[in-house]
Amino acid sequence: MVWQLLLDELPFENLRSNSVVEKILVPVDGSKVMERNVRFACDIVKALGGAMTLIHVVVLPASMEPGVPIDPTPLEQAGARILEAAQKVAEDSGCKTEGILETDFGNAGHRIVRVAQEKGFTLIVIGARGGSKIVNMLLGSVCHTVAYNATCPVLIVRP
Repeated sequence: MVWQLLLDELPFENLRSNSVVEKILVPVDGSKVMERNVRFACDIVKALGGAMTLIHVVVLPASMEPGVPIDPTPLEQAGARILEAAQKVAEDSGCKTEGILETDFGNAGHRIVRVAQEKGFTLIVIGARGGSKIVNMLLGSVCHTVAYNATCPVLIVRP
């Protein structure tokens, strides 16, 4: 793969000695490019060592009619299936992973950043889907939110 050629050219000895990538967090969303992102993160883990954790954030509507209850169960079940699918991709790529399922309102990026900080992740590998500027402006891009708010390095995998 192209990124494997790039990984082979990087000075990983320096990265290994500084333990930059002890814990990698990989957000997964069930999109078409998710498999590629997980495989890319696996290549990094295999090249540098460290542990990889997948995270999926179930996003509940930020605004609702007053008094309308939200049952998150179906959304959480779908999120669990997304995590399982991503873990299967990682396993097929030779990586063992843990999975984290979170639930939040609004932009999932804020929860990803919070989990990364609370659990001491040293790198976030996130995919950019290339959404339209209008959609990103109105709803906010998860990738943008993570890139600008994370306290650890963020590697963005472009489509």
